[in-house]
Amino acid sequence: MIDKHKILKIMNVIILLAVPLCFGLYSVILGQDTNWDLLNYHLYNPYAFLNNRLSFDLAPAGLQTYFNPLMDLAYFVAISHWSPRTVGFLIGFIQGLNFILVYSISNHVLKEHKWRNVYSLILALGGVLSVGFLSEVGTIFGDSLVAVIPLLSLWIIISSIDKLKENQRPFILLIMFSGILAGIGCALKLTTAIYALAMCLAFLALPLRWDKKLKMSFLFGVSVLLGLLVSGGYWMFNMWNLFGNPIFPQLNNVFHGTLATFEPMRDTRFLPKTIFDKIFYPAIFTIHPLRVAELRYEQVSWLFAYVAALALVASRFVKIFRKDFDQSFLNPAEGFLLAFFCISYVLWLNIFGIYRYLILAELLIPLLLFVAVNYFFKTRLACWGALLFIVALTVVNSRGVPDWGHSAWTEKIYRVESNALSMEPGPAAVYLVGQPLAWIVPALVINAPVINLTPTMSVSEAYWQRAKTMVASRSGKKFLVLESDAPDVLDRAKTRLAKLGLGVVENTCSRMVAYLGAAKFEYRYCEVREVPNQ
Repeated sequence: MIDKHKILKIMNVIILLAVPLCFGLYSVILGQDTNWDLLNYHLYNPYAFLNNRLSFDLAPAGLQTYFNPLMDLAYFVAISHWSPRTVGFLIGFIQGLNFILVYSISNHVLKEHKWRNVYSLILALGGVLSVGFLSEVGTIFGDSLVAVIPLLSLWIIISSIDKLKENQRPFILLIMFSGILAGIGCALKLTTAIYALAMCLAFLALPLRWDKKLKMSFLFGVSVLLGLLVSGGYWMFNMWNLFGNPIFPQLNNVFHGTLATFEPMRDTRFLPKTIFDKIFYPAIFTIHPLRVAELRYEQVSWLFAYVAALALVASRFVKIFRKDFDQSFLNPAEGFLLAFFCISYVLWLNIFGIYRYLILAELLIPLLLFVAVNYFFKTRLACWGALLFIVALTVVNSRGVPDWGHSAWTEKIYRVESNALSMEPGPAAVYLVGQPLAWIVPALVINAPVINLTPTMSVSEAYWQRAKTMVASRSGKKFLVLESDAPDVLDRAKTRLAKLGLGVVENTCSRMVAYLGAAKFEYRYCEVREVPNQ
């Protein structure tokens, strides 16, 4: 006799594995990633780490030069041994694992529903078919890659909440493990710290005595720090030792690293400007997508998610203050999810305002909408209606997915056409003006200090002094590489070179042609030499 339950479980596993595989194939179809960040630091940073160039060069990738290279190291090693197409598939597959985690979280949150497996599959698909997530498939952006780790941490917490009623000790061990995972996520990509903090604070929403809530939150927070130190401690110590700031150049107003001015070094371009903006930001960036990104993330989901979250929070406060207050609200898993989602959004709103950093929360929007509809209407018909609405949202959003850049696949990820700079056996120094240019360092295998004259951070006079001393004892030609031949770029280069007592040698500028995948990039390079004191 056929066991229908066993067959359904097997089919469920096949579907769960099929989706990541489909994302891997989709990544291959999209082609070679050529996004700005890849050109700027995702290739340079691991190369610099492997070749001890951290203090040999000077900010070739601007402030991103000093990001923890751990995640990029895995990518760089992979492309050094496997074909770019294979690595692209693996990136898409890993990103696709977010589907399994959103499904698992949904399955536990909706454990009281008879059709929870079906509901969870639809909600997880809605999550990974969101505009933010789809825009990053196959790219080395860390937002959707590292999201796997905090989502795993969230799933461990939500799936373990029931153990509070049975035995607190296993729950505490699971909390600590999930905290360590969240800390590792922070080390890989510091922007995920908003999700670690959101989970830490969300423990205060659990239906426990305050002393227990605080204990859980404290243990999770300590575990996050432990995970951060285990996976990022070496890098932070290295930054402290070299630059006097463990997260140099960020928060340099606190740590006072010598090479940068004492400023926070934050990207504030996309933060809301007024209180009105903060209150209505989901509506604002739905209507005007460029308020939160360089590209247009055209979606409508956040507007509905915002309304749903506000409605649930308002309902909770009404129940608290009504005289006929009863304890019936969301179950503990739903309550934790709501608190996590709301706190994550508030932190993002006040710290970043950059859409990409909201992708992890975006993955959970379908689940949040479903929870809200089920809470307010409590009928099976309403549940199916919510699912149809989520499917409709997904279809509408699918038209607004931006592309960060792709090209056709090639056998080698990058190459530079032969030129005077590449053939120079031992140049004294290479100066960069503009970004992103740092990727040509591993492509050219430049055996000379690479110094950025226009770093994307506010530098101190000590920066220019170091730029001088790094090459003072080196012989050979000095070169300047420009992002383009635009007159303003050359003028900017001459101004910065003058700070070092250098000038461009007339009639030495030539074209440099480089390829990332099949995408062609053209730069200018010139010889520079010392200018006699007038």
